[in-house]
Amino acid sequence: MCRAPTSDSPVCRAAARGQSGFTIVELIAVLLLLGILAATAMSRLVGSNAYAPALVSEQLIALGRLAQQTALSRQDAAVSLDIDQNAGDWRIRVLLNDGTGPATVREELVEIRNTSIVVGNGASSLALSATVPLHVGFDGLGSLASGTGGATNLDPSVGIGIGVTGASAYSVCIGSTGHAYRGNCS
Repeated sequence: MCRAPTSDSPVCRAAARGQSGFTIVELIAVLLLLGILAATAMSRLVGSNAYAPALVSEQLIALGRLAQQTALSRQDAAVSLDIDQNAGDWRIRVLLNDGTGPATVREELVEIRNTSIVVGNGASSLALSATVPLHVGFDGLGSLASGTGGATNLDPSVGIGIGVTGASAYSVCIGSTGHAYRGNCS
């Protein structure tokens, strides 16, 4: 503390000259500006391609579950989940065929953006492309009934693993019971 007017400490000399530290308002303003700059810089560095595999995998899970629920509710019809490429997008569809021809229950388009999809089934794996689509059929109990990747027949009893890779990697499994979830098929 500076009690004597002739105190020789640096703190007392600064107080005598009227100097003080930063105010709380100045500190908050600087932190706010640094936060805005950091958010702007991160959005430029990361880009939207980093999120593309996550978007594709979340759509696969959501539509896989919709296909299973549709198969349970419409036991009189054939229900399938189809994944293919359509004009630069991954097209993920739930189809229903009640004997009059296939009808689309739900369709989602997700930009490819350097994202690749590899289907694993047992010991085999294949990459999906414009010429190699994935077709997964469900039975009336919502379980997997069939699966084909292009011309390759898949074994529904072991589940169908779907790997989505790009700037990051995600795994989706449609188990033999028909339930779609994030992770590898075991």
